[in-house]
Amino acid sequence: MGLQCKRCGSEEHVKNGLMRSKQRYRCKACGLNFTDTPARGKPLAMKATAVLLYVSGLSMNRTAKLLGVSTPTIQAWLEQFAAAYAHKPEPEGRAVVIELDEMWHYVKKKSEPLWIWKAWDRASGQLVDWECGGRDKATCERLIQRLQRWRTRLYCTDAYAAYTALLPIGQHYTGKDETHSIERDNARQRHWLARFRRRSIVVSKAKRMVDVSLALFARFAGNCRISDLLSMLT
Repeated sequence: MGLQCKRCGSEEHVKNGLMRSKQRYRCKACGLNFTDTPARGKPLAMKATAVLLYVSGLSMNRTAKLLGVSTPTIQAWLEQFAAAYAHKPEPEGRAVVIELDEMWHYVKKKSEPLWIWKAWDRASGQLVDWECGGRDKATCERLIQRLQRWRTRLYCTDAYAAYTALLPIGQHYTGKDETHSIERDNARQRHWLARFRRRSIVVSKAKRMVDVSLALFARFAGNCRISDLLSMLT
């Protein structure tokens, strides 16, 4: 592909003098004068590498040091990647069994716990949705309302009271023996994402980054599609 006009995309142009020692062109189609300036910013491969390092267990600070950029830059890349590539799965048919569980984290300080309510589709082996908030009925209800579009036949949970209050009796099984998959996902999340490790007891500065981290983990690590991310590096 040749040099294109920055306004209309046409490749029909003629040279039109110099601008600060750079060749200037005039578009034959729309008359715009423009120069051939290289795109600014870091390449996609570097941004994908940052995401790969992050979902592989490195903190944002460590990732920034390895790539030679600032921590806010890494955070911006993670947010951009989550918005562009890490959307929650859409229902494909009817979910037979969804496992629900909650795990704790901290935001701003250790005296402010954040509870993450998660939903795992057993048939597809995917983390399909989550909700961050308190360990209360209102937070659980927001998640369950969104799960209605999956037309779930059976919900498997622990004995926490919010589940019993919100889920239909005929579609709710209570017992740890049927929540192994979501509990394994919780363990993988604590293993692979630095901010969720128990020993470090990391405190996130904002709930937004918790949601971004969950989206990236679900898309590129927890749901076994990290190959999609690696393909961006080639």
